[in-house]
Amino acid sequence: MDWSAFFSEALWGSLDMLKTVAMILFPLLIGVEIVDKLGFLDKFSSLFNPVLKYFKLSKYASLPLIVAQVFGITYGAGVIIRSVEEDKLSADELMTLAVFLVICHAVVEDTLLFVAIGGNGLVMLGSRVALAIVITYFYTKYFVKNSEIDVEGLSEVDCC
Repeated sequence: MDWSAFFSEALWGSLDMLKTVAMILFPLLIGVEIVDKLGFLDKFSSLFNPVLKYFKLSKYASLPLIVAQVFGITYGAGVIIRSVEEDKLSADELMTLAVFLVICHAVVEDTLLFVAIGGNGLVMLGSRVALAIVITYFYTKYFVKNSEIDVEGLSEVDCC
C-alpha cells in the first residue's frame, strides 16, 4: 500500500470537505446573527404558538424550538438555557423540547450538508420532522401531565 498517496488523499479530501462545510455553515451562521439582531426570530416564532398547545408547550418554548431546529442544537441550547434562567420553561417543557430535538435538530444545516454529499434532502427532512412530531406527540400524551397552557390568549386545561 502506498501510504503517502493514502495520507495525501485523506488530507486533500478532508480539506475539500471542510471547504464544502464552511461554504454552507458560515453564511448560515452570519444569517442567524443578522436575523436575530433584526428581531425576526421572535416574530417568526410567534407564528408557531398555536401549534405548541398540541405538545403541551407554552409560547416561551417556541423560540428555543425554532432556533434549535433551524440553526442547531448549540444555538438552541443557548436559547433554552436563557429561557430556563428566566424561569420561562417548566421541567416538563424542557423534557418535551429534548424529546423533539433529539430526533430533529439543525434541519437546515444537516440537510444541506448531506445533500452536498449526495443525500436526498426531502426524504431526510420529511422523515426527521414526521418522526419527531409523532414521538413527541405520544410522549406528551402519555408522559406529561395535563397543565394549563398559555399561548398568547389561548388557554386550555386539556389540550390533547
